[in-house]
Amino acid sequence: MLGKLITAFQHWLDDTPAPVAPRAKPTTASAKETGAPIPEIAARPLPAGMTVEAEPVLVHREVLDEALAVRGVEFFVRGELRDKIQTQRNAARRFLDGVLVDQLASLRHTPMRQRQAWVQLSELSLMRLGTGKLPARACVLLLADDTSRPASADLREAMSAMQDAGHEVWLDDVIGSPWCHSLLGQASGVTLRLALRTPFEADALFREVRELQPGIRLGAWDVNTQEDFELARRLRCTRFSGAFVTRREDWGGNELSPQMLTVASLINQIQEETNLREVARVLKQDMAMSYRLLRYVNSAAHGLNQQIATIEQGLLILGQAQMDRWLTLLLLSGGAMGDTALTEIALTRARFLELVGSYRLPPEQCEKLFVLGLFSMLDVALKVPLETAVKPLRLAEPLNAALLRHEGAYGMYLSLADACERGVASEIARYALMLGLTSNKVSARQVEAINWVAEIAAQPALRARQ
Repeated sequence: MLGKLITAFQHWLDDTPAPVAPRAKPTTASAKETGAPIPEIAARPLPAGMTVEAEPVLVHREVLDEALAVRGVEFFVRGELRDKIQTQRNAARRFLDGVLVDQLASLRHTPMRQRQAWVQLSELSLMRLGTGKLPARACVLLLADDTSRPASADLREAMSAMQDAGHEVWLDDVIGSPWCHSLLGQASGVTLRLALRTPFEADALFREVRELQPGIRLGAWDVNTQEDFELARRLRCTRFSGAFVTRREDWGGNELSPQMLTVASLINQIQEETNLREVARVLKQDMAMSYRLLRYVNSAAHGLNQQIATIEQGLLILGQAQMDRWLTLLLLSGGAMGDTALTEIALTRARFLELVGSYRLPPEQCEKLFVLGLFSMLDVALKVPLETAVKPLRLAEPLNAALLRHEGAYGMYLSLADACERGVASEIARYALMLGLTSNKVSARQVEAINWVAEIAAQPALRARQ
């Protein structure tokens, strides 16, 4: 998967648009954006008593499989109002679900390739939704409601209609309730939120479900540590959602590996337009990197009629700018070429920053925002402090100020991306306002970035093993 993502970046420097998911230079807000941008969500009237400050915002989180590959994206809303909701059937809850339904409707025109959209809905919202507003590609609906009673016949009928249309309906963290028991035979799967359970409780609840409905699919949500992920995998879960992939820890004292120092050095040489012969000399000293480079260059996506056998030939075909991007993604992967989830998350963040920057900044500064997004995840990828990770790269001061202190011309953009990923509604609203954006624009650009990365990962020409 990571090889496919790297290969797809050959289109970055093309003079003509790439056949699939091109990353054209971002334009200013007054110009038409390349591709099919996500329609902005029409403003909904706020329920009585809700203030503008409490307006919920759309956020997302990747849904992974056992191999840490991204299989879907969960959309949900966050905001101060959410904590004040007392029941699943009041006007405020319907409003929150309405925001999600509007987002689903916007996805109809740009379905995510190889991705499912996961959304949390109440029982009432599911019965009112119908299949007409859902994207053509199958969705997964996470369903929860008043669990003290068995499910109604109307809900069963609504679930059947969704499933007949190709969608899945999972029961969300309701294991052990009468409501869950009445729907297990019809549900596509069940989830459990591990942050609310001890390992013993999680084991007992999943065992109960497997005994009642053998073969039902299991998902672990709110997976916040690697230990939680390993536990959920042992408990036979096949879908995972949580912050464990991007979790930051105290990595003080850790140093960059010699191979990553070599990659950083090569990035500097490429950016300083060092002769490619010198770059080839350094590459030849690392057998693994040389192998990966030749395998990448010889991929079918390049349309080559003959195999490239030497590092010098490979560098000539790539060129300096393309080599720079290949090395950047190699650095982000930590050299392991396996953590595709983290790479996709970083690419989504990078594209999001580029898109929101295009409202106010010229293309060359938007390109720097893209780089900023990639480099902002280096500490997680390399398990070292961020300052240690970026020090060998000799970045310009505006990038360093944004990365290390969230200051300067780009710092506010990175703060907005952080707030979106953490789902802090008040911070999202504050940074969006300071950048001249609306919550709707922020939401639309998030989905557009997700789709862009999904399109890259889905390119048929890039399926050869890297």
